[in-house]
Amino acid sequence: MASYTEIIERVMRGDYEDASAVERDEAIRSVIQACSIASAAVTIQPIPFVDMALITPIQIVMVQAIARIHGHNLDKKSVLEILSTFGASLLAQGVIMGAVKFIPFLGWIVTTSMAYALTWAVGEVSDYYFRNGRGVPQEELQSMFTRIYKEKHAEKKAANSGDGTLKEKLEQLKEAFDAGLLDEDEFAQKKEDVLAGF
Repeated sequence: MASYTEIIERVMRGDYEDASAVERDEAIRSVIQACSIASAAVTIQPIPFVDMALITPIQIVMVQAIARIHGHNLDKKSVLEILSTFGASLLAQGVIMGAVKFIPFLGWIVTTSMAYALTWAVGEVSDYYFRNGRGVPQEELQSMFTRIYKEKHAEKKAANSGDGTLKEKLEQLKEAFDAGLLDEDEFAQKKEDVLAGF
């Protein structure tokens, strides 16, 4: 799978005016998946309450890319207005993710799955919003966001609950990086690969 930045660059340079519905759907799925993985990856940092500051730029770029695929060019201010539709949910999730980091190991696993699910939900709802001409009621978007977030979070938690190897794999990668066996690009790619499978 291409890296997060490669996918975003390809979408932002692409011309989707004559793209088929299938091509647009594939591009949107690639963007949502890459951004969700990138969001999970940034939560690996150990500092509580920093996650949303790292995830929000990823989500902004994701929404811009999805809008572009649907024929809209949005600036960051417009994207933030769209994200504010989910406002309380995003803020609440950020606070919860920060607090959960204080729980050894379990908090770390929960935070990565929350970040993944949160970004996935933002992507799905953004796709729905643009696909329907930006005329979707706020309550419908909030309800959809909550439903998708809960589904994805439960799915990721279930995938991780019986697998204590995620942390081990990431720790092994970090040890290999610290020992000079992997350069920064190799480390980042392998980390994305591990998180893509979690």
